Amino acid sequence: MKHIFIVLIASILFVSCSEEFLDRQPEDTLSPASFYRNPAEMKTGLVGVYKVLQSIYSQNDLPLIPELMSDDGKDRFRTDVWQTFKKTNGNSQANIWINNFKMIANANTLIAIMAAYVPKNADEEKTINAYKAEASFLRALAYFNLVRIYGAVPLVSEPFADLSKAFGVGRTPVADIYSKLIVPDLEFAAANCLKKSELKGEEARASKGAALTMLGKVYLTLNNHAKAAEVLKRLVVDNEAGSYSLLPNYSDVFLATNKFHSESIFEVNFNVAAGQPSYWFRWVNNDVGLIWGVAGASNLLIEHNLMREFVSTGETIRYKTTIDSGYIASSTIPIQAWVIKHSPAPAQLKPYNNTGTDNNYVITRYADALLMYAEALMVLGKKDEAVTYVNLVRARAKVPAITAAKLDLDAILHERRMELAFEGHRYFDLVRTGKAVEVITKAIMTPIDYDTNIAISGPIPEEQLILPIPVSEIEKDQTLPQNPGY
Repeated sequence: MKHIFIVLIASILFVSCSEEFLDRQPEDTLSPASFYRNPAEMKTGLVGVYKVLQSIYSQNDLPLIPELMSDDGKDRFRTDVWQTFKKTNGNSQANIWINNFKMIANANTLIAIMAAYVPKNADEEKTINAYKAEASFLRALAYFNLVRIYGAVPLVSEPFADLSKAFGVGRTPVADIYSKLIVPDLEFAAANCLKKSELKGEEARASKGAALTMLGKVYLTLNNHAKAAEVLKRLVVDNEAGSYSLLPNYSDVFLATNKFHSESIFEVNFNVAAGQPSYWFRWVNNDVGLIWGVAGASNLLIEHNLMREFVSTGETIRYKTTIDSGYIASSTIPIQAWVIKHSPAPAQLKPYNNTGTDNNYVITRYADALLMYAEALMVLGKKDEAVTYVNLVRARAKVPAITAAKLDLDAILHERRMELAFEGHRYFDLVRTGKAVEVITKAIMTPIDYDTNIAISGPIPEEQLILPIPVSEIEKDQTLPQNPGY
């Protein structure tokens, strides 16, 4: 009876409007394989894989830590271990590890079930392949998260009937995880996921556009700019995944009432009415939180060097959409700027303190894809073509176009910083381009405005760019050596 009920719930949420996708899901641990006997039941299992995204992308886990480690975010006094890169093995953020591996385990189970299923006809085969492609996309996304956060991790692509056999795999080299799972999974997803236009009412599902965008990002991370350009061309120029476009108004991109719009490529859905709220407005210091009636603050504030970059380059629109100055006249630090991009207006926050909001977390959008495509083209020496895509993004922000002669990696990184601040990209952009140590060290050691406390005396250690493996996992599995420096 329970299984019948879950099937009914899944069928309702998938055919309802996109706002309701993932609003009422089954538990995020899949039922026994014997339950998934047809496409409708497998769709229910797929929802269980998606469910874990809300845990991975909660405001205090994966989205928060890279912001604190970048040159964009800080704690109030700039002394936190994330800010100073003085982490110990107690700073492993075990939930990031646990939740990403939970999504991997769920995906493995469902992929194996679908691989063994014999479709009854061509339509059913297409449906099963689409579900398998989405599960593969989610598995690749989870591994992409893990290798960028922890480095080498266990590579597991099959379900374990005996859970004790999950231990002893050891840490698989990062290059092998990319070549054996992340790239093949995303290639399969790009070939078999449905287009966004085919997901009406179910836009929270991974589309062909999401797979192409993430595959392009993976190739950029691997410094394979030729492959990145090839993949992203399929999205941007060939429209292989359908039509995407920038919204006319930058501020409209982040409205809770404007989900899954033409610029959205993949986002994690949150919904208060379904008991699945988001709390991005808690990315704020306690002092500011008290003013607006927000409790349980994360202590994420904004570096003044980022504010200065916005102001000095005439970034009025993107600045005002991203940042509130956090002015507190009575404080010894009167400017405690905080992120407003993902939340209601400050004066409207108090009623949401206990309920949360419907604001989604956007993992990637079309502006991200355009700038990645421009970066790949620029590195390949095609600056005249690349600058067109950069200027598309700049035009929406009403900042002057730049010339091909001025387009270089620093210009691309600046544009990505202005456009995508606090969307989970900046830190990983700096790491993949080899600029993290230089740029972040300079930000920490350069006093600007009220950011005068300098808690390091030299370059941040390169081994601190990834997190320690959770001690609890090492205690359970002795084949997991700790990362160097921890």
